[in-house]
Amino acid sequence: MKRSTLFLTVVMLVCVTLHSSGQTKKYDIKSCTITFESTQKMAGFDMKNKVVLYFDEYGMKECRETYEGDKLRDVYLSDGKNLYSINPAKKTAVKRGEASNGTEVRVAWNDVSDDDKKSGKAKQLPTMTLGGKPCEAFVVGLEGSTTTYASWNHVLMLIDMKSKDMTMLKKAVSVDEKAPVSADKFKIPAGYTIK
Repeated sequence: MKRSTLFLTVVMLVCVTLHSSGQTKKYDIKSCTITFESTQKMAGFDMKNKVVLYFDEYGMKECRETYEGDKLRDVYLSDGKNLYSINPAKKTAVKRGEASNGTEVRVAWNDVSDDDKKSGKAKQLPTMTLGGKPCEAFVVGLEGSTTTYASWNHVLMLIDMKSKDMTMLKKAVSVDEKAPVSADKFKIPAGYTIK
């Protein structure tokens, strides 16, 4: 589990380089639910999960649920003001700071630096279809690793990170932009202890 946390931290640091802070409208769609398949492999460690992302207010309110099989393992949410990590098994929530940009990163080819494009470090790829949606795609090479990104309305729909020691693939398999997202998804459940 520690390796998984470290791996996801590295991935998020890579993603943050693509994102500008201070957004008030992160995505070009107001509300949506997206289901992902996620696979991580590192040093004999192999983990598969289902991840469900809910968002509203153009991504300023977000909730990411991670499942092992059908069991909810953890939740990361932004209520528009604060970030929380939630442990459903222990019924605890930990405040992680202010939420200026929701829980996920905005991803778009236009957000990649001109220097990375000119140097060839970042290259645009043909459009991909993920979860039934057309997604712009690009690849970024960083010191012996490559990361492929695909986004729809600036929402990350695919991240495929490959290096010598690890691989991580998270891809959207379904998108529901019609069903309203419950406001309860962006609240700490009743009876949970907040730390």
